[in-house]
Amino acid sequence: MFIGSKEIKATFEDKDSLIKVELDDDSSTLIHKELLALIQTEEKGNGNITDCVNHYFARKFLAELAYYDLGFYFSGHIGMALGTLAHNLREELFRKTFKCTGADDIRLKLLLGLDKPE
Repeated sequence: MFIGSKEIKATFEDKDSLIKVELDDDSSTLIHKELLALIQTEEKGNGNITDCVNHYFARKFLAELAYYDLGFYFSGHIGMALGTLAHNLREELFRKTFKCTGADDIRLKLLLGLDKPE
């Protein structure tokens, strides 16, 4: 079996729903069991694991847009909105976790390990 251009040498159950996958280039990764089943192929393909995951979700996303009979324009703009949403959620987590206005506002003492989060 392959993930993109990499051959799967072995898989090992890890925790919860994750599997450790060892590849032919001596690298390994943890991946969700169901996602592995969706992106692995019997024949060698192209790209790395990230490329295969991106391709799977991009095709799934486009199929969803097509179902609602939306045009090409929406794919790019909804993609940008998805990135913006993820960015904003991450910034909110930084604000709550580190008592700051966002990732750019984290105190340097905290980054250097000289102080603890409030």
